[in-house]
Amino acid sequence: MILALENPSIKGPTHWLQAIVHFVPIGIFQVDGSDKYIFVNPAWESITGCPVTQALGANWWTVIHPEDQDMVFRQWNQAEKEERELSVECRVITEKNETRWIRLQTSFLFDDSGKNVFGSIENITSNKASELQKEKMITELTEIKKQLEVSSRTDPLTSLLNRRGLEQEMVFEKNRMDRSGNPFSLVLCDIDFFKKINDTYGHDAGDYILSEFAQIIESHSRKQDIVCRWGGEEFLLLLPETDLQGASALAEKIRAQIEKSIFTYNNQEISITLSSGVACMAKDQTIDDCIKNADLRLYLAKSRGRNKVVASED
Repeated sequence: MILALENPSIKGPTHWLQAIVHFVPIGIFQVDGSDKYIFVNPAWESITGCPVTQALGANWWTVIHPEDQDMVFRQWNQAEKEERELSVECRVITEKNETRWIRLQTSFLFDDSGKNVFGSIENITSNKASELQKEKMITELTEIKKQLEVSSRTDPLTSLLNRRGLEQEMVFEKNRMDRSGNPFSLVLCDIDFFKKINDTYGHDAGDYILSEFAQIIESHSRKQDIVCRWGGEEFLLLLPETDLQGASALAEKIRAQIEKSIFTYNNQEISITLSSGVACMAKDQTIDDCIKNADLRLYLAKSRGRNKVVASED
């Protein structure tokens, strides 16, 4: 049923055009000056799922998905205003409530009789599904990459940054210090006699202590401070824009809190103490030199009886 070929606006021999329009797998349509369908071919009916008898006399947007109508309206009106071809991808809903993706293309013709719109629709649902699947896969791979990046910088037991993660932060902080001139400090902490805890209560108890210890350090640090599990029972704090005196005061506050904390594991109360070495980054220093200074002072804290904060070699 090729009703368009009876329309007087289409002139000239039409028998060959009838066959093409009837059998072509692309939906062909014509819309009059009042935005109503005056012709659709069988492929249009098949793609949209809308019967020809229902389509004729209906507004062209009736088959467009409600969520896409505003977007198609805007592009349709702009193309009509500029008298250029329209090409847009959108969705249609069939009578069976099935959603399909189409590529809608139109040409706007103006003559003495007014406006005529000739257009086509192509079913691109399969291509769109493939594109959406590809986008989904890319999104999933991006998320996996992000998770791997996070896990590569995070200690799985305490959820703190690991050594690699903090090394990256220290480079950033060193660059910031070079620009601003404001120093940063490091506090290297070590749980005293941690091996004895593992030997006495078991490694699960040791892991529990490390996890709880990490939470205490974080909760007693400032928002801008960065806490890292440096390795084993050692933790390293990066304190931005903090001099030696300020870092020592924070280290002492954490030491005192750890000393008075009681850790309960399997109904057993466990007490621990903490030794810390503090170092402030100097302008002419490397990051490694600053870490070595903090490590040396941690060694001095332990050699002087543990449960101490040492901020100099004196």
